[in-house]
Amino acid sequence: MKLISIIIPAYNEEKNIPLIFAQLKEVFLKLPQYAYEIIFVNDGSKDNSWLEIKKLSETSITVKGISFSRNFGHQAAIEAGLESSKGDAVIMMDADLQHPPTLITKLVEKWESGFRIVNTKRLKTKNETFFKRMTSKFFYWFINKISDIHLDEGAADYRLLDRKVVNELIKLTEKDKFYRGLIKWVGFKVTFVEYEANDRKNGSSSYTLKKMIDFARIGITSFSLLPMKMILIFGFLMFSGGTIMLFVMLYYRWILDKPRIFSGNAILASIIIISNGFIIMTIGIISLYQITMFRELKNRPTYIIDETTSHE
Repeated sequence: MKLISIIIPAYNEEKNIPLIFAQLKEVFLKLPQYAYEIIFVNDGSKDNSWLEIKKLSETSITVKGISFSRNFGHQAAIEAGLESSKGDAVIMMDADLQHPPTLITKLVEKWESGFRIVNTKRLKTKNETFFKRMTSKFFYWFINKISDIHLDEGAADYRLLDRKVVNELIKLTEKDKFYRGLIKWVGFKVTFVEYEANDRKNGSSSYTLKKMIDFARIGITSFSLLPMKMILIFGFLMFSGGTIMLFVMLYYRWILDKPRIFSGNAILASIIIISNGFIIMTIGIISLYQITMFRELKNRPTYIIDETTSHE
């Protein structure tokens, strides 16, 4: 009998955890040919999420729980789940029930037909704000323009991965993991299942603007060298333009003897402003990559486990 692992990161989801567990049980009642394990990863929740996970673990051997010492983030929770999973296939999904559990049947069907990666594609989200919709569109447009990989708009962290894919992902040692990009990078046969995201059942989204920006930073610096290349190109153009301007100025002042055509102070001021702006922009872009390099060099663990359930 094949085993399917379900990884569910949870941050302040105490009311949603029993609901998603009940829905998953119903789904697998219709899939009796598969065994399953549900791995809840408590990402430093401040509510009673961990207590709810432990309660479920005590009543059901299919539930395993991992609790972090603090909040390490969604990608770290996925990583911990992947490393703890034992299934022939692994499914990632959120705890807020915006990822419909009923879609699992289709994911498994696609997997059994030969696809090693079955991604989901969100067509729309109920009650999604205009700001979130526009920022999401801009993110996918921008990263696809500058990166070495192509991310499909609407792709979410709700997917099925074959064990072979999971084993390859576990081997990756980078600290800032961007799984939407990494899963695209490893290759393998992939397909999509479309769905409409449900409303969040309880609580509010913990995905703040700060987390969205950090998520975008990791994605861009992990899969694109274009900003660094643009610095070189822009720097060369600045150097060439400045050199030409200098020779033109000297030509008019000293060869043609027309010093009034160019104001020396005005030219000097404009050069200083442009140069300073370029330097500041360059430092800012390089700093994005240095942040990533700094984290890699420190070699700190991606997460720290405080407690696990008795089954783990």
